[in-house]
Amino acid sequence: MPHNLPASPHLETERPSPLIRRFAAQIVSASNEKPTLDIACGSGRNAIFLASAGCDVISVDRDLTELRYRYNSFAAGQQITDHLRLYEMDLLKDPWPFESNSAGAIINVHFLLPALLSSFEDTLIPGGYLVIESIPAHGGNYLKLPRAGQLQSELRKSFDFELYKERKAGPGNYDAVAVQTVARRR
Repeated sequence: MPHNLPASPHLETERPSPLIRRFAAQIVSASNEKPTLDIACGSGRNAIFLASAGCDVISVDRDLTELRYRYNSFAAGQQITDHLRLYEMDLLKDPWPFESNSAGAIINVHFLLPALLSSFEDTLIPGGYLVIESIPAHGGNYLKLPRAGQLQSELRKSFDFELYKERKAGPGNYDAVAVQTVARRR
């Protein structure tokens, strides 16, 4: 599985999440030839990594400008574009467009919107992976993070956890956590 990404002025921020790298083989093999959705994909660092591993990826974000630029630079000579589709939508406002059981995996890194969890559940095939990594706890970010145990509680009815980590965030009296989870749909 290739781990090298094309040269870029933002290479450090374009490396795939360590969580995605760690579970890439499981994500690809469990997808059962269904696409992986990269929700709030940003520059596409995780999508490009999974596409380079042969996974079909639909990259979803409200602004795909940077990913389009990178995508066009691949078109000249790399196979990645065969495995990568771009889908522009505003996750806060637009209705969820994906059908039930239409995705083999969903990855959601650094943009957590708990209101989407039920859509994720419905869209994933049984055995499909859900990978969530909240924004890290820096400065005032804790205000956008879930409460301790919130994600685990919301997901446990339909998912088995292969990894679930919470790290306390914010002032001592504030109940917020940064979360990393890898879960498989029952």
